Amino acid sequence: MREVRQQHRLRRGAGGLACSVLVVALFLVWSTTTSAAYRDQVHVQTASLAVMTVPPSHVGLSAHSRMVDTGLGLGPSGDVYVWGRTNLGINGGAASPGVSRGPQRVPLPAGAIRQVTGSVQNVNALDTQGTVWGWGSVPARDGTDANTWNGTPERLRIDTPSNGGGAVLDGIVAISSTETAGAGIRDDGTVWHWGETTGSGGNLGPGASQVVGLPDPAVPGNRPVLLKGAYTNFYLVLEDGAVWYWGGGLANSLPAGLGSADATPQRVVALDPWTRSRVGAGMPYVTAVDGGIGMGAALLSNGQVLSWGTGPGHVGGRPVANDAAARDPGIVPTLSGITSMQFGLTGVAMMDSRGWLWGYGAPLDDGQLPQRAQALSDGVVQYSAGAGYFIWQDTSGRFWAKGYNPAGAIGSPVGVGIGGGGSGSRLVTVDLGVVAR
Repeated sequence: MREVRQQHRLRRGAGGLACSVLVVALFLVWSTTTSAAYRDQVHVQTASLAVMTVPPSHVGLSAHSRMVDTGLGLGPSGDVYVWGRTNLGINGGAASPGVSRGPQRVPLPAGAIRQVTGSVQNVNALDTQGTVWGWGSVPARDGTDANTWNGTPERLRIDTPSNGGGAVLDGIVAISSTETAGAGIRDDGTVWHWGETTGSGGNLGPGASQVVGLPDPAVPGNRPVLLKGAYTNFYLVLEDGAVWYWGGGLANSLPAGLGSADATPQRVVALDPWTRSRVGAGMPYVTAVDGGIGMGAALLSNGQVLSWGTGPGHVGGRPVANDAAARDPGIVPTLSGITSMQFGLTGVAMMDSRGWLWGYGAPLDDGQLPQRAQALSDGVVQYSAGAGYFIWQDTSGRFWAKGYNPAGAIGSPVGVGIGGGGSGSRLVTVDLGVVAR
């Protein structure tokens, strides 16, 4: 595991750390999944189920960020803001790029953005018309596939770079990201992806292309309701509760028996016993899935959490006999009432129905989370996971954070191990009022 982490740190370049992605609309807590999740008379932890036809607005800290050194969020005015590292094209050509910067507004159409998601050093934004914008350090990762003047955001096109002649990708209602790729659900139920490489959920050519091989959305039960980008793979939950994925190359978040699917989707068969169409009446079922390096989890409709990972130190403290047992999904006994979750590189934060924030991490987690699931804070109204840091806002409007911070994404001073281990944290010194809830 340490070797994998070292390999990815070598790929950070000026940024530091590596990231990932998946998308669809989320209930109150865009804090961990998009889209509607399930609700019935027995299980009421998640919001009502509804297939999206227009892009829901997800104001606040991004719940779909795999960014390394940068904070990302959406203001109530419909404007995108980045802070921390804003150079390398990350601020979309706005003035004064650099490191340890306060929030900078990205020059997109004023007030038009509904959702925002980030990979390592690239960003995608979804506007009110269902079109997707991309910008950042590596155009091949945000789907624009072309350098632009001053790094300004451009709209994604189908099968061509942003400066090509292909049709503009439209009708998108939810977006998400892995560390180097993006994806979106279209209002007709099809799913589209872009970025590099196929092992990280991207496509083979320029621009955006349809993900081929998913169940036909015209068939009842097959419409996607949740999309979430994990580290190197995307997870997709359908109306009938089936969970699918694509991507999943190096250091994926997949449970036992699954490997890289590249651009050909496969069902997450390890989660079949907990899918909506297969469980008995009154039994809990999967409502959300996410993951980091060598670890993943699924949220159940009754607020319990299934975890899996490459070893006993990656599953939140649930008892497992060996590495093989850790790779099979199992209930984390110390967690209940959970309504949302977000994975960073090697750890996960979760919020419960009382506004408590919980978390656990792998050994040497960059986010400084304990291996056994533990409460981090109470009175939380929103939170976000970067690649190696976690940030949250409390009911008084203050922002707190912990983890990896080489460029000021969680304020100053910069460094690693900010906030200390366990439930330690510190006040964020950057004014994040523009993305407050």
